[in-house]
Amino acid sequence: MRTFSPLPLEAAAAGFLLVGVAVSLLIAASNIVLGLGFLMWLAALSRGQAKVGWHPIFVPITGWVLLSVVSAVFSNDRGLSLPSLDNLLTLIMVPMVVSVLTPGRWGRFLGLIAVSSVGSSVVALGQVVVNGVDLENRAPGVFSHYMTFAGWTMVVVLILVGEVLKGKEPRRLKWILPILGLHAIVLSLSLTRNAWVGIAVALGLAAMVWRSRILLAVPLVAVVAVAVLPSAVRDRVVSITDLEQPANRDRVAMIGAGMEMAADHPWVGVGPEMVKELYPDYRRPGAVRDRVSHLHCNPVHIAAERGLPALAMYILLLVIFGQSVVRGLKNPEHPAPAALASCLLAVVGLTVAGFFEYNWGDSEIWIVTLFVLAVPAALEKR
Repeated sequence: MRTFSPLPLEAAAAGFLLVGVAVSLLIAASNIVLGLGFLMWLAALSRGQAKVGWHPIFVPITGWVLLSVVSAVFSNDRGLSLPSLDNLLTLIMVPMVVSVLTPGRWGRFLGLIAVSSVGSSVVALGQVVVNGVDLENRAPGVFSHYMTFAGWTMVVVLILVGEVLKGKEPRRLKWILPILGLHAIVLSLSLTRNAWVGIAVALGLAAMVWRSRILLAVPLVAVVAVAVLPSAVRDRVVSITDLEQPANRDRVAMIGAGMEMAADHPWVGVGPEMVKELYPDYRRPGAVRDRVSHLHCNPVHIAAERGLPALAMYILLLVIFGQSVVRGLKNPEHPAPAALASCLLAVVGLTVAGFFEYNWGDSEIWIVTLFVLAVPAALEKR
């Protein structure tokens, strides 16, 4: 009789982790899968099947947790701030990734997230066909909000671009390029400017770093696309630099309000979940909306909500990530340079888009953000 040995706990934990990140577009399912992965990982650690070596990335992650707790404790409404800290559990992903991710598992992740993203983009394309290209009815795909859809899809696009530029398996191009074409169409029709700017800056960086001939065609394709796509797309492109456009004017007002909050509460901020409660007190005269849930800018919102030390942890996290990527790209023996390129482009896109949208506080996007931030650290340990 043939018997099957059980899957090693470390491999099982890695499998749950990769699937959980790939299905982060369905946040409830993702949380369940990641939770199961965490339990598997703890069991693997206890049995010596997995280990976590030290990496500097743990410093800003730990600092963020501690400063978030302090901010909540000193909040004017601890009953509102303290319960919101449950999302800090997501940060457990970082040591999990460092512990279990390998170059081979990165390849599996590419396939998983590509499948998820195609499903979402097909749904979004159907929504565009039904509702048209309309600012009032923008396609959210399978997400609850169009902004989350665009930001999450932007990350997938940049991950796949990194594989196109630095990947060593040409057969992957046969399925990556059509997927990129689908995402490019849907993102264009989403009318979401922060994702456009994030992708543009990331591709510009890629062109400077790797001087790929493939990227030389991007500006031409973009010009042609703007010419043939609906006029709503052209109008949104033009509006990016128009400070009189209502959404732009509102964002400027939010930045001013957030900076004032940070000036009044520099060390601990106003507290988690308190920005939306206090915004009417800080609202600038030129603001369009009376109330907002966040300040549409990662650095400003973090400083206002959790204080300047928390903002320093956010910046330190990006710096340590950048150092890991640079060390890896300089190493001719690195096991997965394409993964480094993918993560670099994704983080650049997220950071740039985050100047115009608070994507650090968006649960679905935060999961993939933490994953790509941790991947270079994981690969350094291999």
